[in-house]
Amino acid sequence: MIVITTLLAPMGLLSIVYLSFLFANLSRRMSAVTKMKDYCRWFVVAGGFVALAAMSQVVRGTAALAPELASPVLLQRWFALVSFHIPLAVGVTLDLVLVRYYWGWTLKEKVG
Repeated sequence: MIVITTLLAPMGLLSIVYLSFLFANLSRRMSAVTKMKDYCRWFVVAGGFVALAAMSQVVRGTAALAPELASPVLLQRWFALVSFHIPLAVGVTLDLVLVRYYWGWTLKEKVG
């Protein structure tokens, strides 16, 4: 069962990268219309952090499937923290802050 989940795990992270670029494009268009300050390039930075986490997931998953061929550093907990958890947390938090900045007005609107 670990083989199936190892191959599918980076796909979820790559979908977050796609969402980051999608929000960057939509926010760029909206900021051009509403004359908001342009922070859209930070969506690309956030997508880069999440892509780094996805690459780390692939490398660590490969090392877990063949530990005799992999470097022992790849299987350490600190390597997972530095290469996967911290970049993922930074990227998703940056996306969340930017989406709240650009699209926060939708939460304030009242329907009806």
